[in-house]
Amino acid sequence: PTGALIVPKNTILSSAEIGVGASIGKSKVVVAKRPNVIVISTGDELVPITSAPLPHQIRRSNIHQLVAALKKQNILADSDHLSDNREAIKNKLSQYINTYDAIILSGGVSKGKFDFIPQVLEELGVEKQFHKIKQRPGKPFWFGKYINKMKGQCVIFALPGNPNSTYLCLHKYFNYWLELCLTGRKPIYNNAQLTADFTFKKELTLFQEVKLSYNKEGQLLATPVKGNGSGDLSNLVNADAFIELPLEEGIFKAGSSYPIIPYR
Repeated sequence: PTGALIVPKNTILSSAEIGVGASIGKSKVVVAKRPNVIVISTGDELVPITSAPLPHQIRRSNIHQLVAALKKQNILADSDHLSDNREAIKNKLSQYINTYDAIILSGGVSKGKFDFIPQVLEELGVEKQFHKIKQRPGKPFWFGKYINKMKGQCVIFALPGNPNSTYLCLHKYFNYWLELCLTGRKPIYNNAQLTADFTFKKELTLFQEVKLSYNKEGQLLATPVKGNGSGDLSNLVNADAFIELPLEEGIFKAGSSYPIIPYR
């Protein structure tokens, strides 16, 4: 009947919805716009990937990793690198918060000598929502919002510089925000069963890298992949997802189920 609801609001359009729209003469539909995003790395110790690092330097891996992960979400992000110069950082960020819908920063939010990103953002009028989360990896994560009355809102995800911390926070927090923006719904995470006992007794939520598989009954299994901390970038290659182990437990038994955040 005329006026009947065919496709509800916040539906992710598939080929099925496209076909239905075409059949009723809908040549144009209103959809959510993907955010305009820039990824920024910081730090004088980071050099281009084509350079040979000195003993105190490392190549810029995080920025390429994040841009690639965003491309999987159909976001073609811009990128930049900022040296450890406070005024230069402030000048660039003052431009970017008025240009982009979201800024993802990697590094500069811990307690090092040159970690002054949070102070610079607050000086620019960015309202801090929180700084630090009781989790590993990614404890120093900083999040804030900036309101431009003419342009609208810019959200800032200032992620720790260690590669596994950066990668986890993007998938856990940026992707959560993106899902809310595009669909109005929170992401739904599947659970997986641990294949082995695991112990972590610190007062932190642990996001542990795991390898995923299925048993003969079709249940999703998660096998912990132990690495060498949040700087062990190669550990991500050997795993498929993070499993979220709550801080209240500490001892996690094989066969217990917990939420997973896949990145493959």
